[in-house]
Amino acid sequence: MQSTVLITGGAGYIGAHACVELAATGHEVVLLDNLSNSRRSVIPRLERLCGRSLPFHEGDIRDRAFLRRLFAAHRIHAVMHFAGLKSVEESARDPVLYYENNVSGTLTLLQVMEEFAVRRIIFSSSATVYGETAELPLVEESALNPVSPYGHTKLVTELIISDLLRSTPGWKAVLLRYFNAVSSHES
Repeated sequence: MQSTVLITGGAGYIGAHACVELAATGHEVVLLDNLSNSRRSVIPRLERLCGRSLPFHEGDIRDRAFLRRLFAAHRIHAVMHFAGLKSVEESARDPVLYYENNVSGTLTLLQVMEEFAVRRIIFSSSATVYGETAELPLVEESALNPVSPYGHTKLVTELIISDLLRSTPGWKAVLLRYFNAVSSHES
């Protein structure tokens, strides 16, 4: 039996591409999105590309009761966490919104995952955690020095997940730091 993966931000650019690839390898997919950076019209297109109906839940990762209902309704094995606000400029204008959504939302998600014994997460971080540096090429071990609230939220979330891995047996995580996300999918 293939696993069921919850994709937060599932109607967004990266989440939608992850959905198509997971479905192509036989995984079951559950999509979650609050549609703040995406459109509902993506879901029927994903269903056509995947050749099957996809469970879609419109909701927010900050809503603990909503997440509990979602996890109770599906046997989730892992989470690919792409939900988050993503504008460097907007984060400078409204840093509290970014901390509330990107950090507090992820904390809520992690807590609900633990309640349901789902301890596998792939987190969509960003290369902005490196900040501006003269050290090139950048490698994973390069110094971390974000210069925007957006970058800070990604780094703080990475640190939370890393601390969780050290403190709680059974958790597994991958932290992805993209520079520019592009796809070669024919669609």
